[in-house]
Amino acid sequence: MRPRYLGAAAVAAAMMAAPAPAQTAEPIRYETFTLENGLRFIVHEDHSVPVVHVEVWYDVGSAHEPPGRSGFAHLFEHMMFIETENLGKGEFDGLITGAGGSLNGTTDKDRTAYFETVPSNQLNVALWLEADRMKNLVVNEENFQREREVVKEERRLRVDNQPYGKALWEVMDTLAVDYGPYEHSVIGSMADLDAATGDDAREFYERFYVPNNAAVVVAGDATVGQVRALAERYFGSLERGPDVAPLPPVTTVPRMDGPREVTVTDELATLPLLAEAYTVPPHDHPDARALALLGNILMGGESSRLYQRLVMQEKAAFQLGGGASSGLGPGTLQIFALPNQGVDVSRLQSLLEEELARVLREGVTARELEKVKNQHRARMIMGRQTVSSKASQLHHYRVMHGDIDAINEDLDAFMAVTAVDILRVARKYITPGNRTTMVVKPAESST
Repeated sequence: MRPRYLGAAAVAAAMMAAPAPAQTAEPIRYETFTLENGLRFIVHEDHSVPVVHVEVWYDVGSAHEPPGRSGFAHLFEHMMFIETENLGKGEFDGLITGAGGSLNGTTDKDRTAYFETVPSNQLNVALWLEADRMKNLVVNEENFQREREVVKEERRLRVDNQPYGKALWEVMDTLAVDYGPYEHSVIGSMADLDAATGDDAREFYERFYVPNNAAVVVAGDATVGQVRALAERYFGSLERGPDVAPLPPVTTVPRMDGPREVTVTDELATLPLLAEAYTVPPHDHPDARALALLGNILMGGESSRLYQRLVMQEKAAFQLGGGASSGLGPGTLQIFALPNQGVDVSRLQSLLEEELARVLREGVTARELEKVKNQHRARMIMGRQTVSSKASQLHHYRVMHGDIDAINEDLDAFMAVTAVDILRVARKYITPGNRTTMVVKPAESST
């Protein structure tokens, strides 16, 4: 059939047609079961491709570290890949990669995660490996000493030898929040790492790496029946460990004790940096969604409020970033800006405060709110394209929301946030009494 020519009237009519309804995130369906030893399983079946993702979260992060042992959660992320009573050094990685899979691990303040993506006919291998290192990890002085040096070198590369590294990781990240478990960085201090022993590591493993302090998500080409049978086979005989006490309640958000200011000299920096932070509540707080959207309105890309004002209009900054983040404990709404050459930090700070005051006075526009909602919707939809991302989300809602069902309700809650909500949280948290300001100066400009 030959194509038809559409005249101007037809084109105009087509453009005026009702817009397509906004896409929604497809619900993530799952089933759960718990073994007698307390190990929880969450299973999401997705048979679209012959791949399965196994992700284990231990409910231990840097917030759970004993005093004087900062960095242990991250150190154990390394230790868990080394050696078990059944596997020699390097064999864990080799079994996964040899099966055509991939693997990794991450640590943050509230949890430590380990994950593998493998062909679905290798699910038994992935689950056996996770059970083996949950029960049979070799925590001896040799392995501990070697991995401690690896972690110390990682700290040098990521913190000590990076411009602004210590300032952002250790000063700003802890000064703004009055919450004991978060008062040290995830990567830990050199002094604490140097003082630790192999016995300390063994005690940490036996205390936190137990079935009742972990959960396993299996997402992909597997059935609940398959997973249940393998779970009983490989994990069922593991003994329950001591119960881990929950983190203390949060009572200090927002702060009301007045502005906090600090100036840091950085030997590695070539430009000054301005950072501001406002303490915000934990992730499951009713204000968290409005704060997340406010952070994106202020700093979410080149069309954001602060980028347009500080970078595009005033030419006062050439780089800007930040946003709202939190966990089981309080977090921050942070703003970072690097001034343009010849621009004094005080002018940059003055412009920043002017723009924040305008938000507190006038609120945000309907168009701004619609934009960040659309961006959030798109991120959530894109985040459900792979079994690995869906597995991480299932864990996230279990831990951060205390309710896995929230995975299918959260988008609607974000879409229900109003401009009135945004103005309310802005006025509640963006206050002088809740503000922490840090100025980083290059060494040559400190005199």
